[in-house]
Amino acid sequence: MTPQAFHTDWLPLRDRFYRIAFYILENEDDAKDAVQDLYLKLWDLRDQLDLIRQPSAYGAMLMRNLCIDRIRSRRCPEPLDEKLSGKAPPDDALILKESVAGLYEAIQKLPAGQRKLLTLRVLHGLSYEQIQQVTGLSGLNIRVQVSLARKKLKEWYENPR
Repeated sequence: MTPQAFHTDWLPLRDRFYRIAFYILENEDDAKDAVQDLYLKLWDLRDQLDLIRQPSAYGAMLMRNLCIDRIRSRRCPEPLDEKLSGKAPPDDALILKESVAGLYEAIQKLPAGQRKLLTLRVLHGLSYEQIQQVTGLSGLNIRVQVSLARKKLKEWYENPR
């Protein structure tokens, strides 16, 4: 495949690939990095790309696999470890770690849609309008789903099972 053919066939698909990566990774910077990795991989495979009949579908499959690999390579985030190292009594540190682990587990139990919206709102700090632009959902629906997710987390936190 010539560089010109690569530019005309593959580069116009970058927005689609970004949306796929952002949907899976739920992080703008990670999604951008994943798209860059995808294009590096595609460029390395450029001699074989002439055989691909549907670049959009092939690229989407590669993007999905790259995102899954990124998620698998991540470690479970433990940002409190730095704060806990030697500064709190061992019992308090253990209780705090268990609380964080319980909260993380409760978030994982949320329905996928609520978990995604809560993540966008709380962890990424997006406004409801920004979330509306990213997801295409109505502002009211987003507010309701985030509220339901918070209520569920509060219930699970107050009444652990």
